[in-house]
Amino acid sequence: MVNNLEISSKTCALSYKDEKSCTIIEGEKELNIEMPLQEFINYNCEYYGSSFEGRIKGSQIALGMKYKLPIVVEESRELIFFPTKAYNSESCCWISLNNISSYEGKNSTTLVTFNSGKKQTFEISLESFENQVLRATKLLLIVKTRKLESN
Repeated sequence: MVNNLEISSKTCALSYKDEKSCTIIEGEKELNIEMPLQEFINYNCEYYGSSFEGRIKGSQIALGMKYKLPIVVEESRELIFFPTKAYNSESCCWISLNNISSYEGKNSTTLVTFNSGKKQTFEISLESFENQVLRATKLLLIVKTRKLESN
């Protein structure tokens, strides 16, 4: 891992910290990265062979939707992340589909338990969270189906 900047299968979530940095939940740890969240996501998309815009375009085509789309950050390990809000929102977080163990609604937020046991509350209603999980799961199914069809 170069400078601890690569999203991996252990990355649970990415969140905005301030204009110049973001926080990464990696297993049970939280890492602060001196890079704006959107730049960090774009860096990782490019590191794994595309751009953020390319990943969004791929999701638009696959899902036939345009708003708050999940993205495939890396195909072979099926690293799929979904946003909690619009991409350009300061309070947008990105959550790894594969690392969610369970979740529950708490007022207008959602408490997520990750596979590592770490718990994190996100500013997203349970209904919206479940909708995002369904979109990301549909994208994962499309990725898996395409892999099978190409073999």
